[in-house]
Amino acid sequence: MTKRCWVISDGSAGMVNQAWGLAETLGYEVELKKIRLRQPWETLAPYLTIGVGHCLAKGSDSISPPYPDLVLASGRRAIPPALYIKKKAHGQCKVVYVQDPRISPSHFDAVVCPQHDGLTGENVIQTIGATHRVTSEKLAQARADFQHLNPQNQSVLSVIIGGSTKKYIMDMDFTHRLTNDLSQIAKKGWRVLVTLSRRTPAAVAEKIKSLPSSIYVWDGTGDNPYFGLLGLANAILVTCDSVSMISEVCATSVPVYLYPLPKVYWKHQQFHQSLLDLNRVRWWNGSLELYDFTPLAVNQDTAAKLKRLLTL
Repeated sequence: MTKRCWVISDGSAGMVNQAWGLAETLGYEVELKKIRLRQPWETLAPYLTIGVGHCLAKGSDSISPPYPDLVLASGRRAIPPALYIKKKAHGQCKVVYVQDPRISPSHFDAVVCPQHDGLTGENVIQTIGATHRVTSEKLAQARADFQHLNPQNQSVLSVIIGGSTKKYIMDMDFTHRLTNDLSQIAKKGWRVLVTLSRRTPAAVAEKIKSLPSSIYVWDGTGDNPYFGLLGLANAILVTCDSVSMISEVCATSVPVYLYPLPKVYWKHQQFHQSLLDLNRVRWWNGSLELYDFTPLAVNQDTAAKLKRLLTL
C-alpha cells in the first residue's frame, strides 16, 4: 500500500517544489495542502506556537483527519498547521520541516535544512543546497518534448537567469556583461537557450529579449521550457542569486557555471564554496569547458537519511 504525504505550504512555488521533490524521492503519494493564516499567526509565524488549532483562515485546504503517514511543511506559514497536526496525530504521522524553521528543531520529528544556514541538532539533516523536483526521467522526457529548440543539433548552453532580491541587484552593468557574453558564445557555434525568472527586472528582461534571433529567449508564452532547457543542455550558466535554481541545475549531468552578480550574500558564499569544493560548479570567466565532476544527489541522499532517522 502506497504511503501518503501531505505537502503543506502557502503555495509559493519554491517552497512547494522543495517538499514535493523530497516526497517523490521517498516514493510517497503526494497531496498539496495550500493554507492561509489568520491573524495573529499570519504576522507572528513561526514564533507563535500556541493556539495553532485556530490558525487557518478561510480558503485553506482541510487538514482534518485521517492524517497521512508523513507531513512535509515548507515556508514559515506552514509551521502552525504542521504543529497542530503533530499534536493531534499522537505520533501516527511524522512531521518534517523543510528549510530553517527559525524555531527549535525539537518542535518537529525532523528538519531538512541547507548546511549554509548553520542549523544543527539530533533531528536535523543538513543538505548541500535545496531539495527539488528535477529527476533524470523528467529531463529525458523534456529533452524529447523541446527538441525543436535545437533544430540543428548544436551544442547547447542553457542560461537560467534569476533576478533581484533583498541581497542581490541586477543592474544594467550586469546586463551588458551578460548579453555580450551570450553573444560571444553564440558566435562560437553554441545554441544559446535562455529563460528568465518572475524576479528578473523588466529593464534587464527587455535587454536580454533584444539579443539576436539566433539566441532563444523564452517569451513567457506556451509551455514553460525550463525542464527542456535543463534536458537539452551540454552546459548550464545560472545566475548566483538563488539556492533553489542552483540546486536544480546541479541535479543535471552537465557542467554548471555560476554567473556573478555585483554583491554575493555571505550565506550564499558558503553554499557556492561547498559546490566549488566538490568541483560541481565553476565561476563563469567567459569561456566554456566541459569539465568532469561528481554528480550531486541531494534528493537521494536526503531521502536515505530521513528514512534512517524516522524509520520511514
